[in-house]
Amino acid sequence: MEIRRHPQAPGALALLAACALPVADLDVAHFADFFFSGDPAAPTGVVGLEFAGDVALLRSLAVAAAARGQGLGARLVAAAEAHARARRATAIYLLTDGAADWFAARGYRAIARGAAPPSIRATRQFAALCPASAVLMVKPLAG
Repeated sequence: MEIRRHPQAPGALALLAACALPVADLDVAHFADFFFSGDPAAPTGVVGLEFAGDVALLRSLAVAAAARGQGLGARLVAAAEAHARARRATAIYLLTDGAADWFAARGYRAIARGAAPPSIRATRQFAALCPASAVLMVKPLAG
């Protein structure tokens, strides 16, 4: 299935909510840096980036239950990483409650929350939406 940019906000929000991911701070403008698979109005998978200075926050990776186990999540993350590189981000950060092992297998490493740069700590997802128990992870981006 092809990975594309700019899912339609209502469908992407519905998938994110179905996967119990935070959506309170997302508006239509955020979806310019989101990737999806499937129908733009009812995607089977989505992932987003929130740029914060020279780094990015990977957020909202969601794959519909029926589409899991086919490598779609990995393809979505790869598309987001390529986009971050194209925008000259030096690293991607993320917060996760239950997928740390999955992200570690893709080159992300867990770090202390206090090690996050100020621009990441200032995002609503970091500051208010994700619980303090969420694992902070980072992946440096090379050229």
